[in-house]
Amino acid sequence: MKSLSRRRQGFTLIELLVVIAIIAILIALLVPAVQKVREAAARAQCQNNLKQMGLACHMYNDTYKKLPPGWVVANSGNPAPSPGWSWSCVILPYIEQGPLFNTINGGAPPDLKTPGAPPAATANTPIMSVIPIYRCPSDSATDTNSNFGNYSTTNYVCNRWVLGPDDKAAPLPTSLAVNRIPDGSSNTILIGERDMTWNIAGSAFIRHSATSASFEGRMGRGISPQPPAGTKYNTGSEQRLAFSSQHTGGANFVFVDGSVHFLSTSLDCDPNDAYTNFMGVNSVNFNGQRLELPSDGQPISASF
Repeated sequence: MKSLSRRRQGFTLIELLVVIAIIAILIALLVPAVQKVREAAARAQCQNNLKQMGLACHMYNDTYKKLPPGWVVANSGNPAPSPGWSWSCVILPYIEQGPLFNTINGGAPPDLKTPGAPPAATANTPIMSVIPIYRCPSDSATDTNSNFGNYSTTNYVCNRWVLGPDDKAAPLPTSLAVNRIPDGSSNTILIGERDMTWNIAGSAFIRHSATSASFEGRMGRGISPQPPAGTKYNTGSEQRLAFSSQHTGGANFVFVDGSVHFLSTSLDCDPNDAYTNFMGVNSVNFNGQRLELPSDGQPISASF
């Protein structure tokens, strides 16, 4: 009996292999679940970021009776600063970043009626500040965006049809307000995502001279277009202007009424509408373009 007891004190090799196999199976089942939970948390944080930006735009609207300009331009007839200040700079006082706004813009008024050119992107200066709500946690973008002169990165770009400027020849801010959206504020996109893993993201605080994609996004042929495997879009790609994200199956948007929606990559958009197309958009038979255009007069399908 003593001899039998001594022989049963340890595990056999087969028993150990079975235990290891069971643990491996459990890990394989657990890892995807953990990843899903993590992505759900990141997506929720991204939606909260957009909610805060939408609220800031509403507060600006309450003060100035119009929404903030997408890109602050000079008075009529004068050239616009390029680089120039963007909507993400204008709303800083309304996201509890008033001191930063005053510092990086030399104390100019929040409506930026007398805009000057932004300073250079110099390390450890206020204009290089990273604002947490301007970054989507699902995107592993660096803090500085090499696509736009190494200014700070943002994962959010505006709908230029709403915030303007609305005329390339003589850029002037639009006068749209929350209560003056012809199609209704609940049917019109205000701000959406753009990632830096596949795309070029955006530039915090400024409209960079490289491309208006630094501050604005467009529906074009659809949300989150995919580049060829192993590549990414650049500032010369048409898709640089697309809304895109690192969330699975779509991207987050805040509408003019302040509501936040996750729009799927399956959202119907005009397959012939180039992302670089702006003033000539006539694709009103698609939900993507109807959500982008504030005055197309077309109903939105409930499927979006």
